Amino acid sequence: MNRSVVVGLTGCMGSGKSTAVNMIKNMVIPVFESDKTVHRLMRDNLEMKSIFQRKFPESIVNHAVDRAVLSSLLNSKKVDIQELERIIYPFMEQELQAFFVRHRFERIVVLDVPLLFEAGWNRFCDKIIVMTAPAEVLKARVFQRTGMTEEKYEILTQRQMDDREKRLKADFVIETQNGIDPVKERLYEIMEELICEKLS
Repeated sequence: MNRSVVVGLTGCMGSGKSTAVNMIKNMVIPVFESDKTVHRLMRDNLEMKSIFQRKFPESIVNHAVDRAVLSSLLNSKKVDIQELERIIYPFMEQELQAFFVRHRFERIVVLDVPLLFEAGWNRFCDKIIVMTAPAEVLKARVFQRTGMTEEKYEILTQRQMDDREKRLKADFVIETQNGIDPVKERLYEIMEELICEKLS
């Protein structure tokens, strides 16, 4: 079957993935947004919520999995990040396969997955774009977020693959420290290149 080209979009925290996703959506290219999918599953998926209710009952607030409570449990080491991933990822893969079916006639689809390599989801991708910036820029951007602390930053980054290693695994690397316009221009070039490859 003539299927879509699957492009993985990833990068360390603060690398500019969200900005890139908005640009790609403006190109009318379907994007699987993993963070938004997790939020929706935690709010709406009865099977997932029942697992959390059984394993971490305090995480259920107003009939949904409360991410702030989960974050607190992670910070206090009462919950292990890998245990959370073992619960969440099977549901995520179901959502991903449904996304592929919905968009099977598209020339290109994009997977926005912060932990693309760490989760092994690069196996679903034909090409991978890594967003990057110097380490001090990445950290400064993350610390602009409300409620960010050194402890929380350490917990969130300990699961991340090193930026250099991600770049080595990428088909395309986009530097984001020089502003929005160069990022947009490079994204357009990459998507045009992939469409031309698909059509040739």
